[in-house]
Amino acid sequence: MFIRWKTAWWIVGGASLLAVAGLLIASALISRKARGWAEDWLTQEYKSQVQLSSFRVAIPFPLVQAEGQNLVLHFEGRQDLPPLIAIKRFSFRTSIWGLLQNTRHIDSVSLDGLQITIPPREERGNQGSGKNAARKFRMIRFGEIHSQNAILKILTAKPGKEPLEFDIRQLRLSSTGNQDALAFHATLSNPKPPGEIVSSGTFGPWNADTPSLSPVSGEYTFAKADLGVFRGIAGILSSKGKYQGVLEEIGVDGTTDTPDFRVTRADHPLDLTTVFHATVAGTDGDTYLHSVEGHLGKTTLLISGKIEGTKGQKGKTITLDVHTGPARMEDLLQLAIKEQPTLAGPARLNTNFVLAPGPEEIPDRLKLDGSIEVDAAHFTNSGVQQKFDNFSERSQGKPKETKNPAEATSSDDVPSTIKANFRLDQGVLRLSRVSLEVPGAQVRIAGTFTLEQELLDLYGTLTMQAKLSQVTTGVKSFLLKFADPFFSKDGKGAVLPIKITGSVQHPKYGLDLHHRAEATKATK
Repeated sequence: MFIRWKTAWWIVGGASLLAVAGLLIASALISRKARGWAEDWLTQEYKSQVQLSSFRVAIPFPLVQAEGQNLVLHFEGRQDLPPLIAIKRFSFRTSIWGLLQNTRHIDSVSLDGLQITIPPREERGNQGSGKNAARKFRMIRFGEIHSQNAILKILTAKPGKEPLEFDIRQLRLSSTGNQDALAFHATLSNPKPPGEIVSSGTFGPWNADTPSLSPVSGEYTFAKADLGVFRGIAGILSSKGKYQGVLEEIGVDGTTDTPDFRVTRADHPLDLTTVFHATVAGTDGDTYLHSVEGHLGKTTLLISGKIEGTKGQKGKTITLDVHTGPARMEDLLQLAIKEQPTLAGPARLNTNFVLAPGPEEIPDRLKLDGSIEVDAAHFTNSGVQQKFDNFSERSQGKPKETKNPAEATSSDDVPSTIKANFRLDQGVLRLSRVSLEVPGAQVRIAGTFTLEQELLDLYGTLTMQAKLSQVTTGVKSFLLKFADPFFSKDGKGAVLPIKITGSVQHPKYGLDLHHRAEATKATK
């Protein structure tokens, strides 16, 4: 019996010694082969030439720990392009068992100074099929990857255009149920407008043939973005949404909210919200707005267009088609004038919108070309409105029905209809085919309005239903009978050359006998 137990103990001991010896041999093998394994895997998975200044492995049984410095991967060996991946320092930890499995498993990876530069598709040596992307993470699986101070650059194939760059302060990656993709959580610093973006989603599989076609999807929040960095506007913007696509073309659906949006020249805070669907070209950051629905006060803006860079020019040009759904004139005026709007009413706006990059304030860089119509317009100042009401009565030949402003009520307001074509360039609004109609009269004018000084310089004609002698009573009416033939149209109502000058808050109205020809020409 004793001999049997002794034999058993010898067998167990021998097996243990063999196991320990095997582990020691495995440890030595791992230590000696680890750098080669890492370089071979990186070469295969990223189709890159690998440079590694240092790589050290320690095996405090049963763990395996490694660290290295200055890892550089040149995509397809291209030395004329920035490295696909560059890492200043890295370390990882796993177990011996994890490395000896058929699919090797790395428990955790730490990266510092990671920089990823995605080449455009045109820079590739060959188009390839991308079939090898399905191998991603089958040879090696990762538990978690932590990165600090990372930069993602996506190069453009367009000459003279800057690459799209993201500063990723914190990045955490982990394997998902889909072994070809990684889950991520990232915190990014957005340079302009300054703010913090937090995003979570999935990335992969990595497309080794064409890195810019690697898929990505997720959701984001963008908080406390200060629009004041753009000269001419202000407000704190927040945004959230979802995105999906590949690195070079990402579809985004989201919302924005700016409760204190304002054009600084006018300085009227308004609550601006939008819902948008867009495509972002990851290779250059150009954005194509398929649909944007904005709400500003009681006004709905329907927008489409693009935000696109120009060769050799810093910044991007915003080109939009802007239309209104339900809209109010007073909301639109609060974006343009310093004082409270003097005109209110339902409005329809259609315009092309072009905002070029540059250091000047937005109103000086903005170009508009469009038209506007205001139905049932009325003036917010009761005194001004009453003057128009009395003007309407006189134009119809009813001077005795005019009222003292103190006796008038809002129910007595006579609505006006306003139509105009406009062009804005370098802070000057040029108006043409301006038509203002009230019962009994029609005004047709043209001219300019300067945004900075808010000055009017308009000339045109006033056509009335009544003759001059019919717009007043008493001695004035008698004397004006002598002028009727000179200002009558076909023997009927009066046609007068007029001008409107001065500030938008205190306009000056008068006859423009010296510019009658120019006024007539301007209104054709």
